[in-house]
Amino acid sequence: MIIKDSENKVHRYSNKTNWKSKRRNEILRQIFPAVAVAAIAVILVALSVVQKKETGETSAEPVAESEMAEVTEAPEELVEEPFVNILDKNNYELSVTWDGAVKKDDWEVIQAGLEQQISMASAEGYSIAFLLYDLETGGGISYHPDVKYYSASAIKAPYVAWMVQTYPETAEEFYTEIENAIVWSSNEDYFTLINNFGKTEFNDWAAETAGEDVSLSEGSFGPVTCRNFTRLWMNIYDYFTAGNSTAEMIRDLYSGTEESAIYETLGTKYTVYSKAGWSFEGEDSYYTVQNDAGIVMKGSHPYILTILSDAYENLDLLGSVVEELDMAHTKLISQEN
Repeated sequence: MIIKDSENKVHRYSNKTNWKSKRRNEILRQIFPAVAVAAIAVILVALSVVQKKETGETSAEPVAESEMAEVTEAPEELVEEPFVNILDKNNYELSVTWDGAVKKDDWEVIQAGLEQQISMASAEGYSIAFLLYDLETGGGISYHPDVKYYSASAIKAPYVAWMVQTYPETAEEFYTEIENAIVWSSNEDYFTLINNFGKTEFNDWAAETAGEDVSLSEGSFGPVTCRNFTRLWMNIYDYFTAGNSTAEMIRDLYSGTEESAIYETLGTKYTVYSKAGWSFEGEDSYYTVQNDAGIVMKGSHPYILTILSDAYENLDLLGSVVEELDMAHTKLISQEN
């Protein structure tokens, strides 16, 4: 059999052979090179697309990194003021001082929170003064620190501390009177102590310790300010933490005392030694007060807090101020981290 291919070439096939099979092989030999070329072309195109995609992703990464490098956080604005010990700072209105820079945002939050407390007290018709003294740094917070208030029974705390420091044997001999005067604010037991140990020596000690005149009047109480009262409590702190056995005997009597807003507010969080004083002689009277002062044993930053006010029996108001002051103190401590 004679068959011509596409190039008009003649191919001869015997009848005895499988000419169809041979012809198919002949055609495949002609087609395969073209198919192979087409397949290679497809593969090359596919590889090119993949390579471009990978190249695009790779090149995109440095761009993203450069864009991220451009987005840097601006440094936090700080409030940096020359440090002055809060007890020595000459101020009248709200003042905050700390030994180190304070973040501006925190500074503003502290001031706004305390100003709100002052405004709330004023709106209810009360005046208030306070001083928080950090025993580690000397920094703190104060408002009207030199305004005089009637001490009422708050003065019993430093009187007893002076008495047992000066006459250590009294801690045992007059333990019941001391307990009743401090824990329950008993005037009768306090007057017993006054009758036995007088006022003159205490007045001299108090004036020397506070750095200014602090004296008991004829009624065995007297005028105090946040500044001088805080200094008296600094002496109590030194005495309580000196490891003295007499101090240890009476120290716990100062924890959980009657009508102490400081203890009621912070006593579940920290060890608190405090003594309140309250009196009512009619509205707008000098003798109408609700005072509190004490030591808050707050980790490595214990502090002394004194609050004087004419908000008689308004412990919720004083407690709110105490809480705000403690939160402010926590923010100040956090600046060290």
